[in-house]
Amino acid sequence: MKQRLLILLLIWCSPVWSKVYSNSISKRTKIGQRQWQGMSSNTGDNFGGWLVRVRSGGADTLSCGGSYYAPILVISSANCIHPFRYQLDDASVVTTANAEDEDYNFSLVDTVYSPNEFVEYRTNMDIALVRLTTPLKGTMTEFIKLTNTWATSEMEFSTFGWGYDSLDVQPATDEPRMVQNLLFVGLDKCKKLFQAGFVANTVMCVTLPIDMFECIYDGGSPLVWSTELFGIASVGSTCRNTSNPGIYTNLMKLKPFISRIERGVRSGQLPRAIFTRLNHKKQINPKHQNKKAKPIK
Repeated sequence: MKQRLLILLLIWCSPVWSKVYSNSISKRTKIGQRQWQGMSSNTGDNFGGWLVRVRSGGADTLSCGGSYYAPILVISSANCIHPFRYQLDDASVVTTANAEDEDYNFSLVDTVYSPNEFVEYRTNMDIALVRLTTPLKGTMTEFIKLTNTWATSEMEFSTFGWGYDSLDVQPATDEPRMVQNLLFVGLDKCKKLFQAGFVANTVMCVTLPIDMFECIYDGGSPLVWSTELFGIASVGSTCRNTSNPGIYTNLMKLKPFISRIERGVRSGQLPRAIFTRLNHKKQINPKHQNKKAKPIK
């Protein structure tokens, strides 16, 4: 009897099942020990402590989906953030999973890194690595694992968002929504459904729900399979016309750029302008350490 009680106590206390951690994330937190374990591991009415929103105030409000994957790094869409690049001084990243005794946790945006190859309103290299001033606090905050697997036709994906890019269909919601059962669409087939040259080789495509009121396609919204982040919503698709697939930046193809930013953050050898463009293939130059780069125009 005592042995059964001990087993039940260990299960109840396990962070994998309760997802309420004993402390907040710090810069020294080991990513692999605090990664999301899937929908069944969530506590409360949320989709996991990794799902965040990038936002700012003002008349033209920035609101982009984001995925928390390292202590001071969030992945989002350059297309979503770029139009607000001169309004990022008060921008922040806000958590969506909070314990009952916690207010919304947030961190101010320090720098946004995007590749030089990115062009606004195009799908090539549409990624923004959002560097935070401090790690996101909260005992339910956690990371999501970046995939090391190529997407296949056997996979069914999920995405999350608020509907800010679909206001012509229905009002955005205060809390994020989830859409499931999105199916992989081959790149060659996807390219044929859009204007020639629009769908870049750095993307992946998935079906959208037939019912436009069930659709979510916010800039930066994560595309997830199992417990892994595969993509982020780019541009070109809308919930008004769900006959065309959704276009997502393929994170497997952006791994070199992501790795470069990670190394640069650890070494301190990256420019720190609020919105910085970098050559994703170029090695970090020590001369750039603490250099103030100019925002892009």
